[in-house]
Amino acid sequence: MSWPTAKPLPSPTMSAGRTVPTQLSTGITLVALTLGFGNIAFWWGGMQGRTWQIGLLFVGLIGVVFWTWMRHEHLSPPIDPWLRWLLLLLPAYVVFQAVPLPLWLVRVLSPARAELSDGMAKVFGGSGWATLSVIPGETVFQLLGVVSALLVWLVVRELSWRCSNQPWLLVIPPLVVATLEAVLGLVQVAEGAMGTVAEGTYANRNHFAGLLEMSLPFAVMTGVAFFQRARTFNEFTAALAGLQACALLVATLMFVAILYSLSRMGFVAALFALLLMGTLAWGSRLTAGKRWVGVAVIGSSIVLGFVFLSPDPLIFRFAEINAGDEVTAYDRALMWKETLPLIAAYPIFGCGLVGYESTFPRFNVTSQSHTVDYAHNDYLQVLAELGLVGSVLVGVLVVGLLSRTLRIACSRYSNLDRWALALACSGALGAILLHSFVDFNLYVPANAMLLAWIGGIVSGLEFF
Repeated sequence: MSWPTAKPLPSPTMSAGRTVPTQLSTGITLVALTLGFGNIAFWWGGMQGRTWQIGLLFVGLIGVVFWTWMRHEHLSPPIDPWLRWLLLLLPAYVVFQAVPLPLWLVRVLSPARAELSDGMAKVFGGSGWATLSVIPGETVFQLLGVVSALLVWLVVRELSWRCSNQPWLLVIPPLVVATLEAVLGLVQVAEGAMGTVAEGTYANRNHFAGLLEMSLPFAVMTGVAFFQRARTFNEFTAALAGLQACALLVATLMFVAILYSLSRMGFVAALFALLLMGTLAWGSRLTAGKRWVGVAVIGSSIVLGFVFLSPDPLIFRFAEINAGDEVTAYDRALMWKETLPLIAAYPIFGCGLVGYESTFPRFNVTSQSHTVDYAHNDYLQVLAELGLVGSVLVGVLVVGLLSRTLRIACSRYSNLDRWALALACSGALGAILLHSFVDFNLYVPANAMLLAWIGGIVSGLEFF
């Protein structure tokens, strides 16, 4: 097996013929982003009230100051045209959903929305104008979240350019926040009454697990990268050993916290992330005859981990998948089934970002006793709210990210840092995309911001 070779560290002042801006400005930006991200995560993941507005405002100010402060010659190379257009079209599309259009045009673009407008006109009077979104005020407000996530994406990509000689600085902020959440969750379990689960500051254990399952691959690959660097250069120093030990400790804390969150899909997604990283790391570097053997060994290890590492309460939750006081698998299946007519009613342009809760009651047959605010399936909800056009934009963006990080992770000749970060990004993306089949993690502001952070790292992999 041939491992990627570690590249020598570049000069701290010069890289690829360009002058690298001061480490101070990079450090300040990273600290500021950490505070903004942490503020949202530590306030129930941004799901309770609108306290996450402070975090969004902070992130917005970071973006404005960052590009105002930077001189043009210090900025990164232009972003790929396909990605640039997608990042511009996505918020523009949300704005289009909330802009008043002539009612005759709305009848053509979204007959169901025009019908709803006609019904409201009988009570409140009509103006001859309507929006594609059924709740334009909330759509505009949610646009702040979309823009802030894109700002995080672009700032992290820019920092990738500036930190090309120290790329692991980029993963420190999310690892710090996720580690604090994991420690708090384990303290809750240790000091709580029987049956207490790890939730950290989140209102929902599944979303808590969503944050950790995206962070776990970075902790794992940080340790791998430091170990491989020490082995390549034969520099087994105390500092590198300490960094490896810290990375291993952080990864262990995150995994144990996911276990004691008792989130079934969170646990499965975390195992899937580890399986995916192991398969990519070993499978592409073995001969054809040994490849499937290696993958089988990794898969068997994951299964054994599931059997022997799962605490009894988590095993019981898998055994009682349709029982309990939370949303069961049966409840989810009913929501998904009744979301399909909603999608059919607003097929092209959707009912508007965050319009699901306001639109679903019309199609809700089996859950009328309580409010259904999320579809518990990010794919169905995005399709319902953004329609076919918006879903294509999101889908192309996700597929583009995956293809780039998988291509680098499978490369035999990538340098160590680039390869390890690509593996971590692949595992994180794989975990959250799997979890999104049964939950709404992408509608949790903190988790959405972490996903944008990962997107920024992926789009900056070319700089390492």
